[in-house]
Amino acid sequence: MKPEHKKPCIALLGEFSAGKSTLANLLLGRTQSRVRVTATQVPPLWYQHGNGEPVRIRNDDTKEPLGPDADIAVAVEDTKVVHVPLDAPILERIDLLDMPGSSDPNMAPDVWDSLLPSVDIAIWCTPATQAWRQSEAAIWDNMPDAVQNRSMMLLTRFDKVRMQDQTRVLKRVRTEVAGQFRHVLPAALLAKDAAGRSPALKTIIAALDDLIENAVPKVVAPVEASRAQIPKCPPRPLHEAVTPRRVTALSAGTKSKRRSGPSALF
Repeated sequence: MKPEHKKPCIALLGEFSAGKSTLANLLLGRTQSRVRVTATQVPPLWYQHGNGEPVRIRNDDTKEPLGPDADIAVAVEDTKVVHVPLDAPILERIDLLDMPGSSDPNMAPDVWDSLLPSVDIAIWCTPATQAWRQSEAAIWDNMPDAVQNRSMMLLTRFDKVRMQDQTRVLKRVRTEVAGQFRHVLPAALLAKDAAGRSPALKTIIAALDDLIENAVPKVVAPVEASRAQIPKCPPRPLHEAVTPRRVTALSAGTKSKRRSGPSALF
């Protein structure tokens, strides 16, 4: 269910524990979301600008306000999405959709299908220490070209890869996903420079600039970073019909339409 808005929606996608929520907190300028979930059961969290109460949307589209508490427990059962209002500068210009892990068995397929048509830009997170597994390739292969053309891949936890292996890992992944992402970038999401700023955030903002300027209709302005490094995205909607297909991991002997499956990292 898409909330009423005129802002582009950036979706954070990937498998469980790939760094999506860490990225969301980095973009939002927060250390922790208001919504608390268990480690293995995470409903979609749709962050929007505001100060009201989070609202749970059930699978039958009925709404349940979750109260004003700063820490709100939400179970994934019978939850389509949770709308989370936050007074974060980035949300003045965009909406941010933090999706559950694509292989999460607790998420009903129709939840995935109902939300992805609202996505304008996709950021796929994959941990660099085991990047681009077969299950990820299977799902991304079935994403429409419209999504792939305005997407980036982040190799999260890149600082956990040995220095002598980083170039090889990045080259391997870029080769395997050639033509499927506009940007493939290494990212150490928790790293800070001497001034306490995030180099990864600066790089991600620059890639978002390019996606908005070149991979979608040029009726909008590029992202601009404020002194606090908060990206400002355009107010115009970028929506385009998207009809994703829910898939499972490839069965034995089945090949991806673009590759036979990623090789082992080490």
